[in-house]
Amino acid sequence: MKRIIPLLISTVLLFSCQSTGFLMAKAKITMINEPYPAKEENANIEVYITNPPSAPYIELAQITCDDTEDDWCLKQIKIKAREIGADGIIILGKSASGGVGVPIGNMYYVSSEEYGMKAIAFKYK
Repeated sequence: MKRIIPLLISTVLLFSCQSTGFLMAKAKITMINEPYPAKEENANIEVYITNPPSAPYIELAQITCDDTEDDWCLKQIKIKAREIGADGIIILGKSASGGVGVPIGNMYYVSSEEYGMKAIAFKYK
């Protein structure tokens, strides 16, 4: 029993660690409308988080990135938004969740965490 507890603790710690960017997930696109011509690599993409833009727009696609690093996810989402000619993105929230359950006696210890990023790419009318 004394050897099982350190093994369980090691397992929980291993699976609950943050990403070091090793996986570097790429963004995935689900098109809603037809894409527009791609924008330049350094073209500005507006980012909205709490409120959508006040000017009229059309939604082009939902873009998700399932990495644990928010900066990496945002960068990947902007790249895909430029590829479909979007003017900006509206961040919807986290895109995925994961968890680990470890039995301890008669109970399970469950650790879960949300990660990734989901956004709507849009084009001004």
